[in-house]
Amino acid sequence: MERNDSRSAARSAADWLAEGNAHYDAQAWKEAGAAIEKSLALDPRQANAWYRLGNVREELGQDGLTAAACFEKAVALDPSHARAWNNLGSAQQRLGLGDQAVASYQRAMQVDPTLAQACLNLGRLAGTRGDHALAAECFRAGMLHHPGDPTFEHLSAASAGHSTARAPEGYVTNLFDSVAGQFERHLVEELEYQVPEELAKLVRPELEANACVIDLGCGTGLVGAALAGTGARVIGVDLSPRMIEIAARRGVYATLEKGDLAEILARIQAGSVQAVLAADVFIYIGDLAAIFAAVGRVLAPQGLFAFSVEGLEGGTYRLQPTGRYAQSLDYLRSLAAQSGLAEQSLERALIRREGRGHAEGWLALFSKTA
Repeated sequence: MERNDSRSAARSAADWLAEGNAHYDAQAWKEAGAAIEKSLALDPRQANAWYRLGNVREELGQDGLTAAACFEKAVALDPSHARAWNNLGSAQQRLGLGDQAVASYQRAMQVDPTLAQACLNLGRLAGTRGDHALAAECFRAGMLHHPGDPTFEHLSAASAGHSTARAPEGYVTNLFDSVAGQFERHLVEELEYQVPEELAKLVRPELEANACVIDLGCGTGLVGAALAGTGARVIGVDLSPRMIEIAARRGVYATLEKGDLAEILARIQAGSVQAVLAADVFIYIGDLAAIFAAVGRVLAPQGLFAFSVEGLEGGTYRLQPTGRYAQSLDYLRSLAAQSGLAEQSLERALIRREGRGHAEGWLALFSKTA
């Protein structure tokens, strides 16, 4: 009788897990979590179920400690579960447990040296902690196992101190497609990111009803949301299809377009735009000459160009070890003069939290001369 009960319980656990996995694959996170929890209540020895439950809790934005606890149970049951080690590291990193996160990422790479996400996560974390040697080692490992990958190519160049004109399109698309679901929670709640609102304040007083406004690198639509209620007709542009999907749900954009910023600007009628905004976009483009020229062409007289950059003390632009670009004030002013743009304001700003401090830069406002 006991043997029959045991087989029945095992079947029930498997059934609940199958249902949970179906919901998981459909990204129905609440339903997936409920079914997986029932499966684990019947059989708590399922490492992959704990791994998936941790992912569900992260997708639902629940307490990071609960997700970390799930990943800890997964690796305790299966120490070879590289993805669980990686996700444990991510959870620990979000909880501010940097040393533990490093150890978890390293364990993931030991278990599966080909796991790209662990190489990326450890490399990026090492870079923010100032350990650029470890970051370079991680990105080289990624290049070894994933030759030609645009993400590892870009970050390897950054960690080696080789400046480039811009990040590869594949790097930007892959980055934002992969983080789209958690983007706002991480950026706004955890990194105290307020740039879209600050840029909107700069242009809002000058916007007329039905004015055409372009949001370069619109992401999930934070700039569009900050401009809601102005009556402006906002056009969003981004490389990431997943980001555009999320931005579309806000209902604040007249049009959303996927593509290269300068190429899309080139298709817009000259002198037809009242404002162009770019919030935290130029950290992925070093050479801004084509962007400034295109903005200068599409802006109407007295039209506004508001954007943020990470600051560089001298020179023109530089690819930093973080994989982000920084620009100097002299460079911005030079490009503006060449593009028929007059400086209105340049304010120092804390762009976002980074490690124990902040990434610092500038909030800029230029206007089209008559």
